[in-house]
Amino acid sequence: MALVLRGTVVTFDGEHRILDPGAVYVGDDGRLGAVLPAGQAAPAGFGTAPVVDLLGTGALVLPGLVDLHGHLQYNTLPLWEAVGVPYLHHDRWVDETRAPDYSTSVTWPARVLGTAAPTALLAYIEVKALVGGSTSVQGAPRATRPIDGGPVRIVDVEKLPAGRDTVLTAALQQHADVLRDETAGKLDGTRVLIYHVAEGRHFAEPDPAQPQSHVHQEFKDLAPCLKPGLICVHGTALTPAEFAAWQDGVTALDPAERGTVVWSPFSNHWLYHETTDVVAASAQGLRIALGSDWSPSGTKHVLGELKVADGINHHDFDGHFDDRALCDMVTANPGDALATAWGPQVGRLAAGSSADLLVLERHEPDEDVYRNLVDATERHVLLVVSRGVPRYGTGPLMTAAGAADAGAIEPVGGLRRRVAVRRPGGPGATGAGAGATLDWPAVKRALEKVRRDPRAAWRDAQDGLAAWGGPLDDPDAPLALFGDMPEGEAAALAGTDDVPAGLVIPPLDALTHDAAFFAAVDRSGIPELTRLKDYYDL
Repeated sequence: MALVLRGTVVTFDGEHRILDPGAVYVGDDGRLGAVLPAGQAAPAGFGTAPVVDLLGTGALVLPGLVDLHGHLQYNTLPLWEAVGVPYLHHDRWVDETRAPDYSTSVTWPARVLGTAAPTALLAYIEVKALVGGSTSVQGAPRATRPIDGGPVRIVDVEKLPAGRDTVLTAALQQHADVLRDETAGKLDGTRVLIYHVAEGRHFAEPDPAQPQSHVHQEFKDLAPCLKPGLICVHGTALTPAEFAAWQDGVTALDPAERGTVVWSPFSNHWLYHETTDVVAASAQGLRIALGSDWSPSGTKHVLGELKVADGINHHDFDGHFDDRALCDMVTANPGDALATAWGPQVGRLAAGSSADLLVLERHEPDEDVYRNLVDATERHVLLVVSRGVPRYGTGPLMTAAGAADAGAIEPVGGLRRRVAVRRPGGPGATGAGAGATLDWPAVKRALEKVRRDPRAAWRDAQDGLAAWGGPLDDPDAPLALFGDMPEGEAAALAGTDDVPAGLVIPPLDALTHDAAFFAAVDRSGIPELTRLKDYYDL
């Protein structure tokens, strides 16, 4: 649908123009037709388009936020207050001898919800992203059939340009031979690879005698892929020399083809009590983007992660990054990284960019626009437009934008909001919500039904999977989600596992950073995280 937004436009374009006032023209094709000063004539075709008039309110129009690292299936779960932290590296906290409650607190609740109420689960995590102003999130779960087309772009499965699989992802490390002989050749300038690497504690120099050295070996194995299109998640153990080795392969190329480090500071500190040396990575010319990881060890969404980054930047990095650079980490930088594969920009406002927009209350009128974004909380998110469609916001702005099927959601920061979340359950949906078109109340009902009796919900879903006789890539196949682990998929489809006796699925994680979240953070005693509460009015 065509749409016009008028207000203070923070473009994040190549010149970082701020149009005050400006106008953003959303075309019927889900792209931006133009981004102009408000006084200029509107382009053809927008004479009858609805207008969201923010002039005089001080509200900011920005690109929708891009969260470049996540594991979405787990995002109904609360923070996992793990024992044994800090862990040495990523293999330690999935080891039941070191983290005995990981399976029952994280793995099994996510598996049951993803198998028994997959459609509702997807809707819930997408609304959680919208509440934080995100329009693109990474971390699609493995699934029996495609799951694209919801209110938020899921980076891994979004096909831009249309019909092409141009985003490769790997949460698990690939064998060195596979990286060399198969994966590297796919980075041909039209694809990106989002790859977890070197997630563990940092040491000044890799030492083969140290048990963490295998995470440095992960980086060595990745050497054939150190080329344009590589997006590395975490890299917490990497040294300045390793960042330099990465960038050496692309320094002669266009700056747009730089490598990208995805920084998840909350999760890093929660699990390892330290974080990626993004100052060293930036000094080598690598691009920095932010990712919220997953709710068991991360923030609710990337708007929260931005505040963790700001606090660490101020207290630990001596303010190395200015406010604009921090805001680039959730807009222009991930947008540039994905543009290698997608073409259309999702992190900058310019003609031809994807029509993914965030309208933000200018809650600190004496501060600049970038500081307003850094300090913004969920209560300051006024409108979110994804693919040119209004999906979430205040009642008046959703009405002005012509939103269809928008229903009330529980108060966000004490304020009323509406959301257009309807996602067809489809004939292949299994368990709670099968065959239904889910609105927000139905989403929560479906998930709560599974929570009440996870064993029965799991067995019903298994029966549905077993009864399907066709191929699982068929659009009408039963939908089931399996997280990141292929063994979980195999076990679920084979029907060989059963829910552990007495399994309790936690209450649905709140959409906002609430008192329960901060109580858990306070119990951790991690100073880099406990100061996050200072940004919120609680």
